[in-house]
Amino acid sequence: MPRTDENGRQLKTLLDYLLDGDIEAKDIYEALNISSSTYYRRVKERDYPNAEELRLVAGRFGLSYPDLQVRFGLMSREELRQYVESAPFTVATIDAPIATRIPVKLSQLTARADAPPL
Repeated sequence: MPRTDENGRQLKTLLDYLLDGDIEAKDIYEALNISSSTYYRRVKERDYPNAEELRLVAGRFGLSYPDLQVRFGLMSREELRQYVESAPFTVATIDAPIATRIPVKLSQLTARADAPPL
C-alpha cells in the first residue's frame, strides 16, 4: 500500500484535487523521468512517493515541495516551522556596480574580431 496524504489520498488523486483537473499517469511518470512500467510498479510500493519523487512532482506541476512533504508525512508541520525559523537568511549585495560601456551612436559600434563577416 503506497503512502497517502493526511486525507487518505494517493499522489495522483491529490494532484487531481490540487490542480483542479484529471492528471494523467503519463504526466506523473514523465515528471519522475521513469518508464510507465516502472511507474506502475512504484505506485504499489510502501515508500511511494518518496521525498525525491515529491520534489520532482512539485517542480513539474508548480507545487510546494515542503507542503507535499508535510501532506505525505515525510516532515511534520512543526519540523517545517522549526527549519524555516532556524535557517539563516542572508542577502548578497554587489559592492560596486559593473561598468558596462554601451555605445550611444551607431557610428561608435565596431565589428567583433572573432565574428565571421556577414
